[in-house]
Amino acid sequence: MHNLTKSIVIVLCSLAVFMTACTSKRDKDQLKIDSLEQKVNEQAATPDTANLNQLIRDYTAFVNTYPKDSLAPLYLYRGIRVAMSMSDAKLSMKLIDKYINDYNKTKSYPEVVFLKAYVYENLMGNYGRASEIYRDFIHAFPDHELQDDAQVAIQNMGKSPEELIKEFEAKK
Repeated sequence: MHNLTKSIVIVLCSLAVFMTACTSKRDKDQLKIDSLEQKVNEQAATPDTANLNQLIRDYTAFVNTYPKDSLAPLYLYRGIRVAMSMSDAKLSMKLIDKYINDYNKTKSYPEVVFLKAYVYENLMGNYGRASEIYRDFIHAFPDHELQDDAQVAIQNMGKSPEELIKEFEAKK
């Protein structure tokens, strides 16, 4: 019985080593991202900046290593959202431009175009460029759910909260 148990343990250990060795680098990269995403999500409202920066680096590395992978546009999109949440306009724009250039046939492409205008407006304060991109968005995607948001953004761009409140009250 002792030899049988020992044999089973050896087989199970060998199987575990084999399974780990057979995990592709891509799968390991994905697991690393999944783990860090979970860690950031557990930190909820106050995620560690170092973790957010690492997450963006991991997303970018995955996209650069596996540009044709089905997860690449999703990870790049998530990287954009993380960079925006950190108010990093330069990095947000860099990731947005990569998405627009490399993944313009994806479902999220229109939203990323909208986010480009949003970053120009809210993170960079470049209202002229933001307005231009919002108008391009409206023209290119007339039936998109963010269409109304783009029109409202153009109408209210650069106005203070007080001005918006006065206009809202005047419409009542």
